[in-house]
Amino acid sequence: MAEIPYSPADDLQFLHQDFVTVHDVPTHVVTCGRWLEEPLPDNDPGRFLILFIPGNPGALEYYIEFFKALYEGLQRTIPIWGVSHAGHVSAPPGCTVPKLEENENLYSLEGQIHHKMAFINTYVPRDRTLILIGHSIGCYIVLELLKRLPHLQVKRCFLLFPTIERLSTSPQGQWVWPMLTYLRLPVLISAYALSYLSPQMQSRLLEWYFKNRSVPECVLNASLNLFQPDCAKLCMHLAKDELENVTTLDVDNIRENLSRITFYYGASDNWCPYSYYLDLKEIFPQGDIRLCKHNFEHAFVLENSKEMAALLSGWMLEEILGTSKDVHRNSLLV
Repeated sequence: MAEIPYSPADDLQFLHQDFVTVHDVPTHVVTCGRWLEEPLPDNDPGRFLILFIPGNPGALEYYIEFFKALYEGLQRTIPIWGVSHAGHVSAPPGCTVPKLEENENLYSLEGQIHHKMAFINTYVPRDRTLILIGHSIGCYIVLELLKRLPHLQVKRCFLLFPTIERLSTSPQGQWVWPMLTYLRLPVLISAYALSYLSPQMQSRLLEWYFKNRSVPECVLNASLNLFQPDCAKLCMHLAKDELENVTTLDVDNIRENLSRITFYYGASDNWCPYSYYLDLKEIFPQGDIRLCKHNFEHAFVLENSKEMAALLSGWMLEEILGTSKDVHRNSLLV
């Protein structure tokens, strides 16, 4: 199992990465605080566990800097688990990944929802109190988990830049739709050709692409998956399915769970534009629906992982743990 020592140097906690099999698919999992097979802490009065669901592409390595900053912001008090989308991360040698052509339902949006349900039912202890965090399409999946797994002890949900309605008519959805429909084959041919480049050349291409941005190394590493034709194909398959099926806001589900959901919209997000934020506030004036004041983009992991984690950890400390960062700093729970 790969592991990255977490700071400070003598901290017994580690950030772990490894693959587990979920729905017959080798699935990349990242944890901060405790690995899946390690006992979770018992001296935490809330017995909390954070479960993170990513956007699309659903490679969790994009979020490693965010995970580490969030874990640090919470003073290493709450374990964090994240599960990648099925097929979005290139599997280790020797692992068999079911092909899309014979398993389209496995990699669709509905399939990814069932994939997360299977992960929860297999690995998440029933006695843990969950804090669910979703990003982009991960927010839609979080809402579905609330509806389909009512037995879960969910304390709070944080939906970051939520793509939960009218996806195909959003500005970005209208732009992406032709590429997923009419240009899909040329894109996949390009991915196939680039897959023959050496890892060093692929890395240089990514460095050139992001040359004017200060992206963390984890983003570059995660993006290497897009040079793998199978991963690129599955990301596009999910994206097209999202555009076709994320249409009407699930008002009843949100109303039933409104008291434990925080929505966080971007001020200029072309996937879930400002008008969607205003519409949601009009439907749920009593809801915790926030607008980003820091100009974070939809893909916040590119340049604002630490800042997003600082905001989120502050909300959790004050609203869930009922204390401030300064007080909690002197009272580590794990």
